[in-house]
Formats: sequence, C-alpha cells, structure tokens
Amino acid sequence: MIETYPNPWNFDYTDKTFVSANSLYKIVYSELNEIAMGAPLVGKCFIEMTDNLKIKIHDSCGGPPAWETSGQLLAIPIWTRKFWKGTVQQIGIVNLKTKELKIYSKTFNVLDFRSFDKTFIYGYDSPIHKRKTLVFDIEKEKIETIIKL
Repeated sequence: MIETYPNPWNFDYTDKTFVSANSLYKIVYSELNEIAMGAPLVGKCFIEMTDNLKIKIHDSCGGPPAWETSGQLLAIPIWTRKFWKGTVQQIGIVNLKTKELKIYSKTFNVLDFRSFDKTFIYGYDSPIHKRKTLVFDIEKEKIETIIKL
C-alpha cells in the first residue's frame, strides 16, 4: 500500500481536499467499493453546493479528486471498461461554470492526483507498481466525450 493519504485505496470525503479552495463546493461519494479484492475504490460521485444542491458527476469515480486552484474546475478519475484494455481510468474534468464533465481519451491504470494548477494536473499513474509521474495538460489532450451535468 502507498503511504500518502489520501490515495486511490484510502480516501474519505471528509478530508479537506474534497472541498474547493473557495469553499463553495464539496465532493461526496456513495456506494464506495473495491474494484476487486485489494484494488482501488470506485463509487458514485456528487458535487454538493452551499445551497444544498447536489449534482451527480458519474457512477464510476475513483479518488481522490483534485481541485484547480480557482475552485471552478475539478479533476476526477473515472473508471471505464474498454474492450481491448479491460478496466482502466480516464481523467474527467468538471467545469462548475458550464456544469459539464469532459472525459479525456487517454487511459491510465490507477490515477493518484496530487495537484491541479491552471491547465496542468500532477500526480501518478500506477502509484504502487511501475509508478509513472503524471503531468496532464487539459488544453492539449484529446477529449472523448462531454456530458452536461
């Protein structure tokens, strides 16, 4: 297991990283389960707003998320089944101004976000085995789909 908390195997939405920098939004998960025994967690993910409005992001989100420093964008790992690759993760970006979820085409094994600054997401892919540093520019990567929330 990896030592850094929160991580894809161990996170709790009561952690301060689940609240936006402007304190207007909070990420909440429900029905969290392991993908397989000993595997990272997956669950339904929602954004709660200060007016108690709750918007569902996706049914298969991992964690932990990363807020962009302005508090208007959120990066969230999304679990997806791909025909030739099996169960993989993709990066989802929630834009709170437009209330859209952009899911990017590139796939990963297990995402562990550490920060989100302007257009760059920093973290790791496969944080336990064959760890790769992640630097993902949302302006330059291909978008697979856009979902209105």
